[in-house]
Amino acid sequence: MSITGKTKLFPIVGHPVENVFSPPAFNVWFEKNDVDGCMIAMDVPPDGLESFLSIMRTSPSFLGCSVTYPHKQAALHCVDELTPRAERLGVLNTIRRTPDGRLIGDATDGAALVTAMRTVGGQIKGKTAMILGAGGGAGMAIADAFCAASISGLVLLDTDVNRQDHVKKMIGDHWPEVKILEAAQEIEILVNATSMGANPTDPCPFDPTLIAKADIICDVLSNPKLAELTKASGTRLVNGQMMGEAQVLPQLRFLGLDQRDVSRN
Repeated sequence: MSITGKTKLFPIVGHPVENVFSPPAFNVWFEKNDVDGCMIAMDVPPDGLESFLSIMRTSPSFLGCSVTYPHKQAALHCVDELTPRAERLGVLNTIRRTPDGRLIGDATDGAALVTAMRTVGGQIKGKTAMILGAGGGAGMAIADAFCAASISGLVLLDTDVNRQDHVKKMIGDHWPEVKILEAAQEIEILVNATSMGANPTDPCPFDPTLIAKADIICDVLSNPKLAELTKASGTRLVNGQMMGEAQVLPQLRFLGLDQRDVSRN
């Protein structure tokens, strides 16, 4: 990949960013599709987010950015417009910069996980799922996408009771046909949408008996203990890398690269 003064930037911003998965998949797409663009990971502490987005607003070198932990909710208040999905969820993970410097936010985490699940034969319609970290940015987007894919019931868990109540209310308001389950029995899809797994010493987020009974395990990071238990049980696994790769098309469609000649060689 050759980076010049014409190259358009689409960074992924978070804090920390050492373990993000997206840049290789995006850069392969840019190269294969003859788009003069580049994704890099940028570590932006919480107190620097607004300043970073102000710079992005003023510079036509940016297509926008991908947003990861811990900025998905804070960035919501720094943009000019939201898609209905992002507005419904109260989080975003993608920002598009318009030619006049306006910033528009969307939330594609859930769509990316659903895509990644389907690549390994995972089914969602009529199933039940447990989501840990359901009140966070990724967790809410995943819950919403599962509802859109006709899931039957959800167990929604978060260590923050207020966030847990918020996601339950969002599901009740927008997806009343989906059952909110309190019990964790016979759950077919397990989702770790927490930061548990960022450190190699982190414990496994799920009890081994739940893993053994599940059809598929999803992990927005790549918890090594969870991966080990999933492999031992023979259960299908969708990890953070697979989800990161599945982000490419939803995010780039939102950017509208196929209609934006300025981003092409």
